[in-house]
Amino acid sequence: MLDIVEATEDARYSEVLQEVIEELKGIEILRLDYDSDYQGHVDIDVLLDNGSVFSYKYWYGSCSGCDEWESRDLTAEEIKDVMIQEATFFDSLGGYKTWIEMRGKFKRTEDDFKLTDLG
Repeated sequence: MLDIVEATEDARYSEVLQEVIEELKGIEILRLDYDSDYQGHVDIDVLLDNGSVFSYKYWYGSCSGCDEWESRDLTAEEIKDVMIQEATFFDSLGGYKTWIEMRGKFKRTEDDFKLTDLG
């Protein structure tokens, strides 16, 4: 069993994400980026037992003023539904790897945002 809570150092909503990944039958974390401070994010890609890939990123805050799910008073079940609805699912590991390769090719850099380029 994957331990998402431990892997994300107990980031907010990681227990809910753990349930989602268990229900989807996740077998391997392919990529994980997170910031588990009082405000942060979790960006995770997980291989599922059927060969597909679950990819999801969420941001969270420390209070209802900076956390959308808390401000909407969502239950854990409702947050799980949001996570599944908003996630990207790749049909195969091959399709996921193609996306990762393309993502790297089109990644923006600091040079992409120079004000001098605005003419």
